[in-house]
Amino acid sequence: MLKGEVINGYRILEDFKVAGGMSKISFAEKGGKTYFIKEFLAPKYPTLDSPGSEKTKEKKRKACDEFEKHHRELNNAIGKCCAGTGGNLIYSIDFFRNGTSYYKVTEKIDISTLPCENIARLPLEKILLIAKSAVHSIKILHGLKIVHGDLKPDNLPIKEAMRGYIVKLIDFDDSYFECNPPSDHENLVGTPEYYSPEQAAYIMDEDEEISGNTLTCKSDIFTLGIIFSEYFSGEKPVLSGGHKNTWTCINDGKSISFKKALPAKVENLIRSMLSLNPNNRPSISEVFNILKDIKPEDTVARSGDTKPPVGTTKKLGLRFGPGIKPTESKGIEPVTGDVGDSKRFESTPPPSVEKPVKSSGLRGSGLKIADKK
Repeated sequence: MLKGEVINGYRILEDFKVAGGMSKISFAEKGGKTYFIKEFLAPKYPTLDSPGSEKTKEKKRKACDEFEKHHRELNNAIGKCCAGTGGNLIYSIDFFRNGTSYYKVTEKIDISTLPCENIARLPLEKILLIAKSAVHSIKILHGLKIVHGDLKPDNLPIKEAMRGYIVKLIDFDDSYFECNPPSDHENLVGTPEYYSPEQAAYIMDEDEEISGNTLTCKSDIFTLGIIFSEYFSGEKPVLSGGHKNTWTCINDGKSISFKKALPAKVENLIRSMLSLNPNNRPSISEVFNILKDIKPEDTVARSGDTKPPVGTTKKLGLRFGPGIKPTESKGIEPVTGDVGDSKRFESTPPPSVEKPVKSSGLRGSGLKIADKK
């Protein structure tokens, strides 16, 4: 689509530009208001004059029907929930097909944000405000049993407001209902450096034998642990063993550390969020309660402490990766009690785990997720 063309009532304001390899983006005007519009590069709906046999086209139509149903159900669920929540979730307000291509439309917002290295230089009190605002936005989504699937700083744009900070949540292209990710594993993309171990295993499962039940809202918690490391220390966790990605380091039971010494409660929280076993990670409500319990005057943890996160040891039984089929997690559970419940995440011993089960080989040569430097 080019500038000036009209699609489904939206007048395109700029030529579409490729973004991330999976879509093209632009801005459009309708009814005197400007919107963000995205064109999906896949799937493509086969029309009568599309090449290929009728059998091939029918298979593609079924895949497109599933894609459309998935996006409509997500948009409807988020839209119904978000009325009156202050607009922290920037979700699709329109989703449609035109010819062979699918499009989604969202509110246009300023997506410029504070770099993580700048956030880490702020006083602890302000970093906590940003972290709690991010958690508040994610909590809305998890309340619907929806996994975001692609949390990263770019999808959590931060704005300074009169009374603190507001963190928006954007880009739900990789979102799915808990335990029900896309059946075609390759349709779940995300961002490799922010994968959880179970997300990586599901995406790279060549024979698609790993159950979607392994993917719960706790996958987002792992990713948020990486983001919190960036918020509080200025960088992702420092990885041992020559690993490039947090999930591969945790998966191998190796230790992590942080660029700078963190308050003990902050470090304990991040380590619990980065637990290998999803059931050992706190829920988003528990993360919020723990953050509320942290005070600006809290002491800093001992520097140089590089113990593995909760639930990981060098000889861990539970493991996600080549030849390993992960066990199912329990998913998200409602939180009961008060802030005091958060203390169970401050010094949880490694869990007892089942022996790994042999499974299929893994796909992923096309993904930039090399284990070692």
